Amino acid sequence: MTVLVSILSLLVLQGSSFRVGFTFDGSFPSMSDEKEYSDLLNEGGLELKLDGVTWTGGVEALGDVTEKIRLRGSVSVSNFHGTYEENYDPFGYAILGILTFGLAFMFGSPQDEVISLHDESLNIETAAYYKLTESPALSIGGGPSVVMVSRTLDSPNTESSAKATGVGFNAGLRIDQESAGRFLGLPVVFGAEAGYRYCNVELDEENTGDFSVDFSGPYAKVGTYLKF
Repeated sequence: MTVLVSILSLLVLQGSSFRVGFTFDGSFPSMSDEKEYSDLLNEGGLELKLDGVTWTGGVEALGDVTEKIRLRGSVSVSNFHGTYEENYDPFGYAILGILTFGLAFMFGSPQDEVISLHDESLNIETAAYYKLTESPALSIGGGPSVVMVSRTLDSPNTESSAKATGVGFNAGLRIDQESAGRFLGLPVVFGAEAGYRYCNVELDEENTGDFSVDFSGPYAKVGTYLKF
């Protein structure tokens, strides 16, 4: 966090093409442990449906320290889900109510049996980019990240959770609008990035063994910024 604050302070002091805004990206994570768990349940007849895409949202700032070097700092949150849900048969429930002379209705409708898997990561990223073109600014680069992950697994009778902190990196190709347009009198610019994010953190709880939360994978990001 101290490194991120220092970089953002440098960007503010530099004052050349500084921008701050909100970003949103989709990525295709590895999640090997989750996929193995899903396969195991599927073999037992329980269909655990995993997300195909991980969505990430956050805040980031960019600024030029030289004519060719651009720095970026960001804080974002990624989420990944898996769910098994067994819905009751309303027609069968109605027949059961009739056969029991309405006694079944006194106990309410049967509840769904749910297994819920939820992974989350808080990502603190820094990156440096080399500008290939000026307007729009096409740049390439990457940098390290600090990642705090958590995993929660809920079932009808049990609940478990684990947390861990690790490091990762990201590398990508960016394109940024340089000439600002006006929205409600504010100088607004847009940016986009595509690349690869490495984020594989081993859980450190006693009951998690060698399992890890692996958000590693390709990503595509878009952002809206205020340019100062």
